[in-house]
Amino acid sequence: MGLSFGDVKRIKGEFENEYFFKEPFSAHVNMCGISKIGILDKNSPTDEKDDLCISVGLREPLPPDLVLPEEYQGVRVLVRVIGEIRPL
Repeated sequence: MGLSFGDVKRIKGEFENEYFFKEPFSAHVNMCGISKIGILDKNSPTDEKDDLCISVGLREPLPPDLVLPEEYQGVRVLVRVIGEIRPL
């Protein structure tokens, strides 16, 4: 069973402080949100599909020496390269 939305929101805030807002990651990470695992990972086990995860969008692939965790404080972290986000 997954964590509550409030718990995941708090954990995402801590994740952002550690990775999104700090160098060297801040140069690559341009989006951090909350999603359901099944929306982002179609191959996830059935019992995990409705669990919440931290969704991370990258401007470009991370260099080989930078690694984001696959899980942070019990919350799965799913990372995708989405490119630059610009206002319309």
